[in-house]
Amino acid sequence: SDLEHLVQQLPAPFVLVGDLNAHSPLWGDVRQDSRGQMIEELLNDYNLCLLNTGEPTYRHHSHHSFSVPDVSICDPSLALEFEWLTHKDLCGSDHFPIILKTSLRDDEPAAEHWKFDRADWMSFRTLCMSRLSDELALSEDPVAQFTNTLIEIANQTIPKSHTSKNKLPKVPWFNDACKQAIKERKKAQRKLFRNPTAENVLAFKQLKAKARHIIKTQKKTSWQNFCSSLTSKTKPKTVWKAIRKIKGKKS
Repeated sequence: SDLEHLVQQLPAPFVLVGDLNAHSPLWGDVRQDSRGQMIEELLNDYNLCLLNTGEPTYRHHSHHSFSVPDVSICDPSLALEFEWLTHKDLCGSDHFPIILKTSLRDDEPAAEHWKFDRADWMSFRTLCMSRLSDELALSEDPVAQFTNTLIEIANQTIPKSHTSKNKLPKVPWFNDACKQAIKERKKAQRKLFRNPTAENVLAFKQLKAKARHIIKTQKKTSWQNFCSSLTSKTKPKTVWKAIRKIKGKKS
């Protein structure tokens, strides 16, 4: 009933993904359980589509077995718009990250930022003096005419940078130590998948824990260094910008 209420509240078209801990041969699992049967009934009752391709989404390190407890469901109108696949690396978890690729375009343009440090201020000033004259006040909409002229001058003299919406910002705490730890963890994982011996299991767990510890330490150190640089004169904007960067969020 909880799932039914959720589906009824979601505006179509929607995509519903999650670790539902549901097992069924319908999405590639080797066994069927009561949760899997519930999801199958939900798909039938609400005419929903399954995006899973049968690839495993979970690996049990002790038993060296794979299963599919993660389910991706969507509205029928989106069934052909997405390509479903799993990431090859566990990324420090026991679940493979799920990737949904789509051909749907986002009409919202990429964010643009003025690069004031590279502006040609001499040309900007010259153009403003020649084009922003008293004659603009005689136009039908002086404010709009002034604004449009000023933007045209800025476009000619101040360069812009384009930020992709899909590109994640680089976090300040991620350094060479984090990169090396993740590289070693991935190498141990590939070795374990090829040869699941007790020795390889232990090595992978150790490098997984090492990578987690290094990343956590670097995050903590970065936060401490930032806090130690704060003074009573630090602007709130600077503080919030740094917090967003540490969290990996866009400005």
